[in-house]
Amino acid sequence: MTKVLTRRDWLRRSGLMLGGTALVGPGVMASSTPTARKNRAPIRMMYNENPYGPSRTARMTMTRAFEEGSLYAHFEASIELKEMLAKKEGVSPEQIIIGSGSREILNVTALHYLSDGGEVVANYPGYEQLNRYAENLGAKVHRIRVLDDMSPDFIGLEKAVNQNTKVINICNPNNPTGVATGAPVLEPFCRKMEPQSLVFVDEAYNDYVMDKDYRSMVYLVKEGLNVIVTRTFSKIHALAGIRVGYGVANPEIVSKLEPLITGTVNILGLRAAMASLEDDSFQELSREKNLEAKQTVYEVLEQTGRKYAYSEGNFIFFHTGKPIKEFQAIMEEKGIRVGRPFPPFEDWCRLSMAKPNEMRKFAKDFKDVMA
Repeated sequence: MTKVLTRRDWLRRSGLMLGGTALVGPGVMASSTPTARKNRAPIRMMYNENPYGPSRTARMTMTRAFEEGSLYAHFEASIELKEMLAKKEGVSPEQIIIGSGSREILNVTALHYLSDGGEVVANYPGYEQLNRYAENLGAKVHRIRVLDDMSPDFIGLEKAVNQNTKVINICNPNNPTGVATGAPVLEPFCRKMEPQSLVFVDEAYNDYVMDKDYRSMVYLVKEGLNVIVTRTFSKIHALAGIRVGYGVANPEIVSKLEPLITGTVNILGLRAAMASLEDDSFQELSREKNLEAKQTVYEVLEQTGRKYAYSEGNFIFFHTGKPIKEFQAIMEEKGIRVGRPFPPFEDWCRLSMAKPNEMRKFAKDFKDVMA
């Protein structure tokens, strides 16, 4: 009978552990500094990717994980990842659901709650995946436009909830605006609404937030409230192409959603996620570089007199003064790809952060465009 290695056994055999220290090779300590990617043309500033990753540790871990490529090892590895995530979030493994990116968790939530009809109430613009999936199932979506400061209109959201509402969809920090709602505002809303409907809080950009008032709503899950929180390894962990995400919810909710998961995360993704979770230095450096990049954009926006929303993510939403499709074409000619249209803000742009030399190019080209 083939023995599936535990995570510690596997790391020890593959040379990634020495005296408790993660290594990239015999006798060489892994750097937590983000490794540079090969330059791409045009510069990608449109998908909210982490331009520095995956971390060196995660890359080496994935390389070693090819040893398990012939085994159905993802079942055991999935349990290990659940245990790590449960410890990180302060919940039980039964409260963790893993999917192919957080998108799959959004999809199965819609599938479970809205396959027989019902309605969704969502801040708008926001991350649309759950909304679109729900509409494909025949559900109705009430999109409540954000306020002038780009924060969610919680009064409007509450008014839109009715007896047919099955899911309230909140993205925090919000995508594409980047605005984060602090706990003093979001917590009372969740507590008031969860008896009437599932409150879905997408926290994909949670790890970038610096706002002291911000707090993950996972603690409401711990209290047993009708709330689900989702996270992804696509952003600060830089595993967007590897597809790993998870949700935190009550065991009863998880038990209903898990059977609807359509596939399994591959062994490379599971191993990479586990390695990246423990690479605190890479996450911290990614945050620092992201803040530097945002400061570059804030400065050029101030210099050119453009309005913008203060962002807690790895992107900035700003007013272009011209139709976004026109702005996209202009920047494409300069070798920079920027964000797609986000109705109803057709003359605003969501700009993802890039590496320092790329940020300098953007600043220079943007000034030329706005001159």
